[in-house]
Amino acid sequence: MKTRLSMISVLACFGVGLVCWHIGSATPAAADETSAMSAVTAAIPALGGEAKYVASKKCKACHKKEFESWESQKKAKTFELLLPGQATESKEKHGLDPNKDYSTDAGCLKCHSTGFGMEGGYAVPDAADEKAVKKAKKQANVGCECCHGPGGEYTKLHKEIKKSKRNYKHAEMLAAGVWEIEEARCTTCHNDQSPTYDAVNNPFNFEEMKKSGGHEIFPLKQRED
Repeated sequence: MKTRLSMISVLACFGVGLVCWHIGSATPAAADETSAMSAVTAAIPALGGEAKYVASKKCKACHKKEFESWESQKKAKTFELLLPGQATESKEKHGLDPNKDYSTDAGCLKCHSTGFGMEGGYAVPDAADEKAVKKAKKQANVGCECCHGPGGEYTKLHKEIKKSKRNYKHAEMLAAGVWEIEEARCTTCHNDQSPTYDAVNNPFNFEEMKKSGGHEIFPLKQRED
């Protein structure tokens, strides 16, 4: 069996649409599929740094309203776009096979899941391994850490702040590994390498997309700035 890696779909950082990166063609034999997937992953810029990904439910403890708002948004349902029979109109329009399962494609998973290929991030599970499947579900879709960074360190700080009931400043969170919301994070997926990207009729507008974002914005009670 041969694997075709010429077109791979990825998700936008803000807002949701099925998009793809064209990274060249390859048709390795089955024995070379693992190395081919590694090559695809290496071709995509890494954004995670060294902190471990912990999954969005860890964020819920301190940001319950934000989490519930995120759950109702399209970003929390992006993984299903990779499945056969989903987003058929968009896939057909942009030359993708609507009957194909893209849920194990490394290029698709880079932006349709959270932290793919990184410690604590999404990993394609063995369907027969119930524990691995359950773990993978936690990082399927575009979660909190896609935009705010892997939470291995800053979630510890959040716990301390919540327990002590003290105030904190944004700079303290940044020092603990929280990412600023920056356009560069989004354009890793929102770019002209995607067949769904329309620079003329529907260009990526960072300022506008920040407003709709991935969840409703609520005041942070203990934050001083």
